[in-house]
Amino acid sequence: MGSPIAVDHRGNHLVAVIKATTSELEAAAATTPCPLALVVLVDGVTAQVLFGLNTWRREYELPGGIVEPGEGFVETARRELEEETGIHIETLELVGYAQFALTDPVRDELGAIYRAEVAGVQASASDEMQQFLWRSPLSETEHVISALDDAIAEWAVRSH
Repeated sequence: MGSPIAVDHRGNHLVAVIKATTSELEAAAATTPCPLALVVLVDGVTAQVLFGLNTWRREYELPGGIVEPGEGFVETARRELEEETGIHIETLELVGYAQFALTDPVRDELGAIYRAEVAGVQASASDEMQQFLWRSPLSETEHVISALDDAIAEWAVRSH
């Protein structure tokens, strides 16, 4: 394995971020678990990305979460975005997936990555995310930002 793209404070690695169609994502998920869908919500004017403060991990991260039984990746992304931020987006664009090497327990996983461009929307607090900020990925900040999500957001903005 080459150098990871990013490593978080728990030792989890973002190994790769791969552009993919829906069928390519499903093929990858058939060989490596893909329990997660993330949303990179981009402000169309500033190109900044929405990050929310995770109530439990106490770091800013992308909206997203676990795929529930019988749910597809895009449905998960749409549901989690609305549950965590109060923002409803009907059309999300699949941009690809992230490949992770996680530590507790040790395992490889994938996360589907969706993108949407918005203008003038505001997030509202939820049980999972209390505060929000719009920021340029990988930029300097005094906030604690998920290193993995920051790298994913930067890739999604750059690759579009």
